[in-house]
Amino acid sequence: MNAVSEQDGQGRRAVSDRLLATLLAGSGAVVVLLATGVVGSRAGVVIAWIAVAAIHVGLAWVARSTAGLPGLRAPARRFWRVVAVAGAIYLAGDLAQVVIAARDPAAGPAATGGAVQTVTLSAGSALLMLTLLTVPLGFGSRRERARFWMDTATVMVAAAVVGWYLVVPDRPAALLDMAAPVLAGPVILMLCVFVVAKLVLSGTAPFTRACGLIAAGGAVLKSGADAMSRDGLAGNRLHWYLACTVAAHALLAIALRVNQLQLAGRPAALEPRRAKPYSLLPYGAIAVTYLLLTVAVVRDRPATVTIALGGAAVSTLLVVLRQLAAFRDNARLLGELDTKVRELHVTQEGLRASLAERDALAARLRHHAFHDGLTGLANRTLYAERLDAALTTPGPVAAMLIDLDDFKQVNDRWGHAAGDTLLREVARRLQTCVRATDTVARLGGDEFAILLRPEPDDDLREVAARIVREVEVPVPVDGGGSARVGASIGIATATDLTGDGDALLREADHAMYAVKRGGKGSYALAADS
Repeated sequence: MNAVSEQDGQGRRAVSDRLLATLLAGSGAVVVLLATGVVGSRAGVVIAWIAVAAIHVGLAWVARSTAGLPGLRAPARRFWRVVAVAGAIYLAGDLAQVVIAARDPAAGPAATGGAVQTVTLSAGSALLMLTLLTVPLGFGSRRERARFWMDTATVMVAAAVVGWYLVVPDRPAALLDMAAPVLAGPVILMLCVFVVAKLVLSGTAPFTRACGLIAAGGAVLKSGADAMSRDGLAGNRLHWYLACTVAAHALLAIALRVNQLQLAGRPAALEPRRAKPYSLLPYGAIAVTYLLLTVAVVRDRPATVTIALGGAAVSTLLVVLRQLAAFRDNARLLGELDTKVRELHVTQEGLRASLAERDALAARLRHHAFHDGLTGLANRTLYAERLDAALTTPGPVAAMLIDLDDFKQVNDRWGHAAGDTLLREVARRLQTCVRATDTVARLGGDEFAILLRPEPDDDLREVAARIVREVEVPVPVDGGGSARVGASIGIATATDLTGDGDALLREADHAMYAVKRGGKGSYALAADS
């Protein structure tokens, strides 16, 4: 199934899901009922907390059943169990709040939450936040973890400033008294928004992207409701506060149900994805801090200016430290890249040198395989190869076999070193007697061969006679003397393309032995012998 069909299937399941439809319809009806003020304020308070309690029952059940889905990784399964526990904690506070609201709906804590509800909300939210923070993020180095925690600290500072602005903007002396409400409400919710978004961006979230976005929307809506209650809940404020509170908790439950439906259709949706190398969240957080600072200055609220200015300074310092760390990482990466480039250059140079050495070695090996080690002439293998090649091309081909006369006497009288000197000199003289395009070879011992491609005007007898004369010239040897040998030459020619190299050499060999029998020191053509 491809990605498009999977998304379509998930969409159809979401539309047809009864629990999701009930959450949407039920919470939507309650929100409209509360926002329009159809019910009185007293009844609205009780109805709102009953609705929130019912929503949290659904939330805990959805989280518990999500933890039991097949195919989930252990961290994700553990996370959803904690969510179920947080839902139960929320529910305990809701039930206590329903009792308070039923006893005296007109009391201030009846609408905004009493001590028990505040403690359970803070405890459940803190548990979720800590669980989210401990979800493995897949960081591969200390630098990545340090960047993450600096980003977290930047958002925490912004969250504290926002919480202060929403709860106690004009009462700086009440810092200690109001610290708990600030931490219990906006700060916890904003940190949950940050961690949710961070996990989604890191690709290691234990929930789907749709779940994270919907839940973040609910947290933002709850923060808006808290801001609305800052200046009291007189008039229509109470109705809207209750409606926003119910809607915020409903969005959280809806997010969890959407996540469950998506995972039931495709558990692989939670497989770790490649994380982005940067996050814009800290920059958004610092922008919010400066925005609140600007608002405080425009509205002339000195207490808020002090808090916002301090938060802006701290968050700016954190961002600067974050950038400095990024600059160091960039410098390190550039240094590593430069080192790699140099190493690659050295490697390439070494590779080129190795290739050149390999080619040179291959050339030497080929030369040794096809040439005589003493004289440097072609050997029997190369001569036979060139003879066969010549016989496949148009034109006459001539093969000469040359055997040195009385060479054994040179070795016996002067030694093998003198014999080697003589063989090298004979090889040189043979090369001077023919064209450079002809092949002179040493077949072994004192036997040589020449491959010629004679022109129409060439006289093979004349070439053979010149060779006989050159070979007979004495060769100086060590010891102050000179060695002298003769040459017996047999010649065979082929003029067609069907000639056989071995047969041609046999004819030349017969002619050469005919010369040997006739007195040596001469030549003979195969046709004449």
